[in-house]
Amino acid sequence: MRRILAPVIALLLVVGVVPVALAEQTASELGAESEFYELINTSRAAEGLEPLAVYGDLIDDARAQSELQAADLCEGGARICHNDDLGSVTTNWTRLGENVGVGGNYAGGVSQLHDAFMASPGHHANIMGDYNYAGIGVVIREDGSLYVTVVFMLGPDGLSSELPDEPEQAGPNSLSVPAFPPGADLIGQHNPNAGTWELAGEDAPFYYGNPADVPMACDWDQDGRTTVGLYRAASGFLYLRQTNTFGVADISIFYGIPEDRPLCGDWNGDGLETVGIYRPSEARFYLRNSNTQGVADMVLDYGDFGDIPLAGDWDGDGVSTIATFRPANKTLYVSSGSDAASYDRSDYQAGDTLVVGDWDADGRDTIGYFRPSTGTFHYSNWLIDSAPEYFYLGNDRYSPVVGRW
Repeated sequence: MRRILAPVIALLLVVGVVPVALAEQTASELGAESEFYELINTSRAAEGLEPLAVYGDLIDDARAQSELQAADLCEGGARICHNDDLGSVTTNWTRLGENVGVGGNYAGGVSQLHDAFMASPGHHANIMGDYNYAGIGVVIREDGSLYVTVVFMLGPDGLSSELPDEPEQAGPNSLSVPAFPPGADLIGQHNPNAGTWELAGEDAPFYYGNPADVPMACDWDQDGRTTVGLYRAASGFLYLRQTNTFGVADISIFYGIPEDRPLCGDWNGDGLETVGIYRPSEARFYLRNSNTQGVADMVLDYGDFGDIPLAGDWDGDGVSTIATFRPANKTLYVSSGSDAASYDRSDYQAGDTLVVGDWDADGRDTIGYFRPSTGTFHYSNWLIDSAPEYFYLGNDRYSPVVGRW
């Protein structure tokens, strides 16, 4: 098949660059890369185009080109430049394209740079072009300049998204947890400062999302495996992955406002776990029966202001129902079918992070909690107050996540 090297078009966007010292530079770069992926695919979706998949073999080349530009190594002293040998960055391609740009590492900087790409006919053509893969590399200099290279590719389906060299500092330390029974839920950790995940039983930590995204996890495609998701309060979007790997969202749903808190479960017993949100100002749950855009299929008033929203299959009937935990009186309020019950949980301490899981594989969910003050995870196989088992989980800055990974 004839190979076509698409024209490569450069954009120089110089905005107010504020000098900053980045404590977690690699995490910031990964976060910007993920945001560019999401913005590109959101723009393509608006035009009815398929999303671009991540191809790992393109990423190191995109990063290398951004590093070259950030090091002021472009020919003739140019601020940005293209890879003159773009056609050799990978194999399997039938068409390649490249966008490069520079902006500032500040709130809204990535979005501003993407908007500039979209406003430029050549860059817009690449973003909307006949491609099925992309590799994005971002390098942020100490002065706050953000360099981005996007390599677009048309190639065979099924290419790996695995990164050639993932930065070790992007993820937390190795996660070690006790052995739970076969079929039980397992623990994971999400680092909200870096947007990294580490899941018990998974081979390696991975990056997904931006700092401050709210983590969630469910079986979004009914394949029996829990995968990660995010709620981005600033935009009201839910971003769901169908594999526990670095990449862009497989499903993006606008469903919420900044104050909302995400949750998920099988609300109708069809075997598919779907999204929901809890709106604290209304003490109200809005639940969907599909992972698609739309209005709530169920709207439920439950709990009181200040409650923590939860969801689980409390009675083992295959249907997830809502619950709230009230820190003021350390009580769990469970709505299960036509019944409702309350359970004293005096073992809870202020600052604990609550999660829901089936720790003994009996089909019934109970609660667990991560205690940042000690770095320990506590769980019990009963809803009632009992002496919970616990183990050391780790970093007090991380959030626990639960699933059958």
